[in-house]
Order: sequence, then C-alpha cells, then structure tokens
Amino acid sequence: MITCVAVALIALTVFVALRRGASRAEGLAGPSSHQVARRSFAVTLTEKGELQATRSVDVKCEVEGRSTIIWLIPEGTEVKKGDLLVKIASNEIDDRIRAEQISVQNAKATAEAAQKEYDIALDQHASDIRKAQLALDNAEIELNKYLQGDYQLQLLEKQLALEVARRSSKQAEDILADSEHLSTQGFITPRDLENRRLDAYRASVEVEKAQKGLDVFQDYDFKQSKQQKESDVEEARKELERTIKKAEAEKAKMGATAAARQAEYELTAERLNKFLEQKQKTEIVAPADGLVVYFAEEFWRGSSRQIAEGSEVYERQTIIQLPDTTAMKVKVRIHEAKTNKIAIGQRARVEVEGIPGVVFNGQVTKIAPLADSQNRWLNPNLKEYDTEITLDHSDRELKPGVTSRVEILVREVRDVLGVPVQAVYSRNGKSYAFKGKSISRAEPVEIETGYSSDQYVEIRGGLAEGEYVVLAQDETLIAKLPEQSTKSPAELIEEADALMGAPAQQAAPSGQGNPNRGAGGEGGRGRGPRGGEKPTAPPAVKTSGAETGATKTADDAAASTESAKPDAKPGSPATQAPAAGGEVTTGKSS
Repeated sequence: MITCVAVALIALTVFVALRRGASRAEGLAGPSSHQVARRSFAVTLTEKGELQATRSVDVKCEVEGRSTIIWLIPEGTEVKKGDLLVKIASNEIDDRIRAEQISVQNAKATAEAAQKEYDIALDQHASDIRKAQLALDNAEIELNKYLQGDYQLQLLEKQLALEVARRSSKQAEDILADSEHLSTQGFITPRDLENRRLDAYRASVEVEKAQKGLDVFQDYDFKQSKQQKESDVEEARKELERTIKKAEAEKAKMGATAAARQAEYELTAERLNKFLEQKQKTEIVAPADGLVVYFAEEFWRGSSRQIAEGSEVYERQTIIQLPDTTAMKVKVRIHEAKTNKIAIGQRARVEVEGIPGVVFNGQVTKIAPLADSQNRWLNPNLKEYDTEITLDHSDRELKPGVTSRVEILVREVRDVLGVPVQAVYSRNGKSYAFKGKSISRAEPVEIETGYSSDQYVEIRGGLAEGEYVVLAQDETLIAKLPEQSTKSPAELIEEADALMGAPAQQAAPSGQGNPNRGAGGEGGRGRGPRGGEKPTAPPAVKTSGAETGATKTADDAAASTESAKPDAKPGSPATQAPAAGGEVTTGKSS
C-alpha cells in the first residue's frame, strides 16, 4: 500500500513538472508581453519656463546724468496710478536753478537805443536791392532777345546758305552729267568737260562749307552766346542775392545788441524751465496700477546689479517694472529640433511651483521667428526659440518670476493601433517589434510607426490588432535582428575609400588582420576597433511620413550616438525613450 502511494506521488510530481515545462514551451502571455490593441493617447511636449506678466510697464529714470536714489518703495507692493515709487537726490539741481536766475533788463534798453539806426539802414538796403533787381531784369531780357530773335535770324541765314549751296551743287552735277554725255559724242572738248568737273567739285565743297558753318554755329557759336548771356543773368541774380544778404547781415549787425540781450534772456529762461522740470522728475510716480518689481540689469555671465536705496542710476535706466498680474504668461525656450511640433493656438497645461495640485490652462500665443543665442558663450551650437503660453483668466493670485512646468498638447491621436514604447526596437534606420507571447517564441517583425507619446507608439503597419509583442528583449531576441551589412570589413573599407576618392587598399591575406584597420580576426573579419565583432555603422532612427513631417528629436539623436559608442556590447538592449510629440519609431537602439 505504501509503495503504491509513493509511486502515485512520484507520478504526480513528474506530471506537474511536465505540465510546467509544457506551459513554458507553449509561451503563455505574461507580464513581459503586450497585446496590440486600438487606443487613444495624447502627444505632448513638456518644458520648464518662467511665469511673466503679459502686460508690464517700465518705470525709467528721466533725470539727466547720474544721480542717487534716496528712497525706494518696497518690492512686491501693490500700487495705484500716481503713487510715489522713487525719490532721487535733487541738491545739485537746486543749486543750478538758483544759478540760472539772471536779470535780463539791460538787454531791453540797449535794443531800444539801436532801433533808430536800424530803421535808417533799412531804407538804404531797400535802394540797393532795387538796383540789383533792375540789373537782373535787363540781363534776362537780353537772354530772351537772343534766344527768340537774334539766334533765330542767324540760324535762318545759315540754313539758307546751306540750301543754296546744295542746289548749286545739284545743278553742277547735272551739267557735268550732260557734258560727259556730249563729250562721248564729240560735241564738247575735253577742256570744257574738265571745267564742268571743276565746277561740280567747287559746288560740292561749298555745300560742305555751308554745312560746316551751320554745325559750328549750332554747336559752338550758339552755345557760347547762350552761355554768356545765361552767365550774365546768373551773375545779376548772384549780385542781387549778395545785396540782399549784405542787407540782412547789416540788419543783424545793427540789431545785434538788442538781439543778444533778448537771446540771452530766452536761453536763460529755457534752462531755468528745464531744471524746474528735472526737479519734478526726481519724484517718480506710478504711471499705471501694478505690482512693484525691481529691475535687475543683466551683466556678463549672469551677474546683475540690483536696484536699492543709495545706488546710482543714470538717465533712461529702468528702475522698476509694474507687471499687470491679472494677465499672465509662461515663457519657455524650445530647442530647434522640437519647433516643428509647436504652433500658435495649441492648448497647454501649466503647473506653477508653490501651488501644488492646481493646473492652469492656456495656449501658445507667440513663437519667436529667430533663435535666441544669448547663451552662445556656454554652447555656441545651442539654438532655442522663445515661446509664450498665455494663461486663461484665473482668480488665483500669481506673481512673475516663478518656475512653471508647461505641457503643450501637440495633438490627440485617437483610435489607432498602439503598443508601449518599450516594445519598439530600432536598428539600421528601421523599426522592429518582437511578435509573440513569450521571449522563447518571439520573432522580430519590421513595423511602420507613427506618432508617439511618453507611453505609447502608433503602429501603422507590420502588426495586427490582437497580436502580442514582447516588452523586454534579451540578447537572444536582439541577435535575431537583421545585420546591418553582409559585406566583409575589407569590402566596406574599399567602398568607403572609393567614395572618398582614395585608392582602395589591398585586402589582407586570408587569416591575417589588416594592421591599418585596427584589431583583426581570421581573414580580416575581426570585431572592428576592439576585435570580435563586425564593424557596423551607427544605428539610424527611422522617421515615417507623418502629417507634421516630424524628424528625430535631439534626445533621439543623443540616444543613437550613445548606443553607437565602441564600448557598447553588440546587441545589448540600450533603451531609448522616444520624445513626446513627434512621429518617431524609437523604442530601443542597437
């Protein structure tokens, strides 16, 4: 009986062990796998920024030169329009006001004494101006007489002489032609024919002389006479102007004493009024309602000069800012690799430091058109774009300068196939998932991905709803991925040399490593720089043709570079989290 019981127990133990082994072999779904299903998720972009007021008024010092603050309203005070904000020392201004109080009565008496001489000089000046004006009128008449009379007559004479010469030449040519015809028939002698030719030549020369005379008259005589008469007009006009200026100069000279006294009085009065205005500006009042915030002037490498009583200020320096806390915004800096994901009008959620558990809503209202490189001395390649998120109206009391966390809603992805980000693996610019319910039976499949969040990745091809994918890959699974290249290292090197224009180096003999190529294994098929593995190119991250055309983010690029380091073990599962908000296919990188 005991023996039977022992045999039954042994049989039961073997049966249970076999069932467990069968269960593992069958690959039942467990925590390391996930079923592909349709889901909806939000694509967001998270950044940190600083809370600022949408509207702010700068309060500046308007006192000339440099001065000292003797009283300053406490920072953080709520003020109304017209409240006193700053008092600036005015001792020097008071001294200058007293110095500008000069008597101007003597200038009045001197001006009255010079007035009579001034009146006499006016009559003489008027007579001289009339004479100069008459000379100008006569010169203009002479010019018009020449242009409209003398020139026209001379031109007609020259043209007439030319026309007569042309007709005489034509007549002489006709006679010559007739004479040549008669000469062939023997009616005139050769001497008569030669005389006709001489007459025709003389007539042609007369035409040239008449033409030349007309040209000389138009090009030289007319221009010379015209310029001379125009010069006479211009000289008469200049003489008139000199006469007028001389009269004005003497007029100014005769009234110099009275004018100087008057000018001195007016200048002194203007300076006095200016210093009185400066005196008023030593007390600065609030131009609008707001919260008092001292302006900290930024200097080199983040240092600043704080406003305080006793500090020195200069003209046009901003002393205080009065932000309107009823309308607030958050200013964040977006890296250039992420700017293609943001747009004006996108909604955002904002969490403010010091107000836990409260979420403020807002929207993107401004994106800088150019990158801000104010920190280029730290990182010359860093380019970020200032972006503003305006908060919706809230009854909460907010103050500027507080750190805030902004989550921008890039888009809502609804009813798409999705898997967790850790199920996606990237190699050679392609994305893969390991389909199966367990690691032992999973096989890699190439997939097409779409949008991704910090939790899920959209699947556009390669997987079907209801299938399972493995979440945790080991070296056995990664080894099943396609190799980057089936060519030997020597072939890859020769191709690279050919592309670079360098002569291909001779491959090492079989069984020998190439000493110029690093570590070598058998037949030159070593592990690259460290030996033991085929050299592979840095893993690429695939981007699909998304609606937004999003490309790999800076975080993706950094992760790809990290995984491509020589110290990384081949096939090790270096997890690469996709950046929120873009169409990426990264889950892990080889």
